[in-house]
Amino acid sequence: MTTPIPPSENPTMPPRNLLPTIFSSLSRTPSSTSPTRWTLLRTLKSENTNDMQGDLHGTATFTPLRSHRLDQTTQINTHETETEGSGNGNGYTDLLYSEEGSLPQSFGPGLRWTKKYIWRLSANGRISVWFVKIDKNQKSSADGQVPDEEEADYLFHEFDFVSSSSSDSTATSEVKSESGEEFVTPPVPPEVGSDSGLQTKIVAARGNHLCIKDMYRTAYAFRVAEGSGEVLSWASRHVVKGPKKGQDIVNLYSRAM
Repeated sequence: MTTPIPPSENPTMPPRNLLPTIFSSLSRTPSSTSPTRWTLLRTLKSENTNDMQGDLHGTATFTPLRSHRLDQTTQINTHETETEGSGNGNGYTDLLYSEEGSLPQSFGPGLRWTKKYIWRLSANGRISVWFVKIDKNQKSSADGQVPDEEEADYLFHEFDFVSSSSSDSTATSEVKSESGEEFVTPPVPPEVGSDSGLQTKIVAARGNHLCIKDMYRTAYAFRVAEGSGEVLSWASRHVVKGPKKGQDIVNLYSRAM
């Protein structure tokens, strides 16, 4: 059973130079030029008995996209417009997150599931997750053309880093910020092999997204190597509450061997 990470009484932002390392190591390791493949174990729980329940197995990758300079007209309502320092505060780097896996045989033979998001690192050190624009690629495929590179459509959430800890102990599953906003705590990322001799710590983040009447509360936890900051495993949790929704989705990611 997966257990959540305890909320920190004195949450601290990770060092600014750690965030680019976390971001880039999701797609590849310093010792390899090949993209990193993550094995994904997803556990689905829902208050609606007609929804899918139980475990799904799949894989996930992060593919680097082109770096961008900021378009002020499209990013006006996000932190991407905020600059810190001089000269380099008006751009961002994107990673395309892609996941896929097989559905249980009860849904029919050979059926698969896929999902994509764009993860973004801004020049001022903010990490955010975006929904992928789908209309353009659908039209290109219908016309027989090679689809263009995926682009971000609208914001899912920004990362609010809340703790940095070596603790794997349990805690309550929901917490409130000083402003009264509710957040969920993430599951503990998978352990890494003890024979590696690596010392690790866990960096946690969270973000909320309101979709009409449905609230999506998400929490992340990254198990990183002490010193290098390289992500060795990670986890996420999505809790969805709404008039007709009550879902709790836990994702555990380990490096594929």
